[in-house]
Amino acid sequence: MEEAKKITSPMKAIRAHCKQCVGSFPEIINCGGDNSCPLFDFRLGKNPYRTVRILTDEQRASAIERLQKARETQQKEK
Repeated sequence: MEEAKKITSPMKAIRAHCKQCVGSFPEIINCGGDNSCPLFDFRLGKNPYRTVRILTDEQRASAIERLQKARETQQKEK
């Protein structure tokens, strides 16, 4: 139970579940899961359904500006 408290992300939790299921990390790669396991696609610690975001130059500039403001705010709070 204590090990579960150390897990910090959903993907790490899935990976820990797979390790518990097959016994060791190297075996996770060779998992012969018959796709009946809902976590099978996530077993390698990555979300296969995540897509790459393609940003326009305006969106990229806006994101950079927001990040800079957030960092400045964070620095002021310290």
